[in-house]
Amino acid sequence: MKFEDFVDKLKVRLSMPLPGMDAQLRMAPPKRLPTDVYLKMKDVNPKRSAVLVCFYPKQESVYTVLMQRPNEQGYHSSQVSFPGGKVEKGDVNFEQTALREAYEEVGINPAEIEVIGHLSAVYIPVSNFLVHPVVAVAPTAPDFRMNITEVQEIIETDCSVFLNPQIKSTAVFLSSGGLSVEAPFYHINRFRIWGATAMMISELEEVIRDIFPFV
Repeated sequence: MKFEDFVDKLKVRLSMPLPGMDAQLRMAPPKRLPTDVYLKMKDVNPKRSAVLVCFYPKQESVYTVLMQRPNEQGYHSSQVSFPGGKVEKGDVNFEQTALREAYEEVGINPAEIEVIGHLSAVYIPVSNFLVHPVVAVAPTAPDFRMNITEVQEIIETDCSVFLNPQIKSTAVFLSSGGLSVEAPFYHINRFRIWGATAMMISELEEVIRDIFPFV
């Protein structure tokens, strides 16, 4: 499938109801509640953040980019995530937050991409962030430039690997609170991706599978 055709189909799919919580919870840590349940709790007043899920053509396939955070960055130290960060004063919407952060962290030029939709928000209890995934496309591979204070490694990923069931498994991870947690993960490019990012990828996987139903 040509990248242009992929983009057209993706726009249509994102305009429809999203897979949402059912897809997210398939790759969630144990005892993780649906996001809307957390948001109904009286003592939950989440901080807002946004990440950028950017698709682009590369090597006759469709790629997206993830990143590994440095090992001294608090709750999410060394974890793999999409580029993004917290909403700052002056951001008019989540799109602006995601674009600004992606430019600061991995050098994606906002002028060279098109925002086409969103995935479902994910609440992260340990850090009290509600993360909004913003979906965008670029006509060519971005000229990535890593901010070494915020990023340890840029991880370009062929999206077709998300559809491979063999990259899913379960392992014991050390949570930011120091507890051992057995959780599902994606094994991508030698990285084990779990937690909120795995939940986002799980929904993304279902969206992509709807575009490529024969896979």
